Amino acid sequence: MEFVYIIRFGEIWIKGRNRRFFEQALETNIRRTLKRGERAFQLERERGRLYVLETADDPAETTVLLSRIPGIVSVSVGVRCEKSVKSLAENGLALMRTMGVAPATFKVESKRADKTFPIPSPQLSREVAEYLLTHGLDVPVDVHHPEMVFGVEIQQNGAYAFCQTLRGAGGLPTGVSGKVAVLLSGGIDSPVAGYQMQKRGATIEPVYFHGFPFTSDMVKDKVARLAEKLAFYQDSLALHIVNFTPVLTALKAHCPEKFTIIVMRRFMVRIAAEIAKKTGCRALVTGDNLGQVASQTLDNLECVTDASPMMIFRPLLSFDKFEIIERAKKIDTYEVSIEPHEDCCALFVPKFPEIYGKLDEVREAESAMDVAGLVEECSVSVEKVEF
Repeated sequence: MEFVYIIRFGEIWIKGRNRRFFEQALETNIRRTLKRGERAFQLERERGRLYVLETADDPAETTVLLSRIPGIVSVSVGVRCEKSVKSLAENGLALMRTMGVAPATFKVESKRADKTFPIPSPQLSREVAEYLLTHGLDVPVDVHHPEMVFGVEIQQNGAYAFCQTLRGAGGLPTGVSGKVAVLLSGGIDSPVAGYQMQKRGATIEPVYFHGFPFTSDMVKDKVARLAEKLAFYQDSLALHIVNFTPVLTALKAHCPEKFTIIVMRRFMVRIAAEIAKKTGCRALVTGDNLGQVASQTLDNLECVTDASPMMIFRPLLSFDKFEIIERAKKIDTYEVSIEPHEDCCALFVPKFPEIYGKLDEVREAESAMDVAGLVEECSVSVEKVEF
């Protein structure tokens, strides 16, 4: 059966004269995603809608793929019909049978973009509903809380009937907002932070700090799998793996224990910024969440920000942990993130960490270390993995 996936987008509508730029980016991302999924398809555009046409036995996989693409608000699975009540109803019923849709209640919603079509939307909804009720859909109409919305759209290029709609990722098409470097750990938060930036149109360049033998190579493998999950949302992705052992060794030798995490994170943003500059990134991104752990108090975040030569974005700052976990599950990173292999941040947490770090004290704590030399050493000792 030939299915039509009706794709709707939200924020792109408010972009005025730049709207076409955003639409083209979204089209590019749709083509890339479906080609990666080895789908044979055709893409069309008309009046604020994108249409993907595909001949398939089951539309579920394609629908899910499309719903994950940033910039798409919703996806409906439908069929193309003639511009008549009979064609819309009959083809819609056939679609329902093919997809195994058997609702307890339903209602019809119509959108008439082609104003030359003679039947107004409210009347069209009534007539299609009447036809469905007399030709095989023997269930009650419920206009307030229907189990299924049977959708009808009349466009210039054709008419469409659909019976299933999946909510999309929303946001902006990835690739319209520049590039940022994400400090990617093996935890739950940082992959979600990276995804949130992709959803706002940015492409990401993940940076991971590996501290063998303090951390095992299993952590590196775990982070690589997280990076691969995020690679789904953009054309290509490069994971930068920093040899962070020189800094960890210096921290153990010279840094007062209570300042270890703050000073470690100051080194991370310095090194990540050097990599960011070389790769064309405009800002750093972290998974910081205000008050979640000792290093993420306002005082300590200020101490870390002080060390960065570029902007730091913290898209999860106001989220609660349950929201972050739900988003991690949605983007399929959660199960990887909870694997029991801890990164250096988790392993180096002191017994009594400083909660309200003072900038002058933190600077004093790292003064015994060769900051510039360590940053340079780690910035050039980087392994790059392409996805």
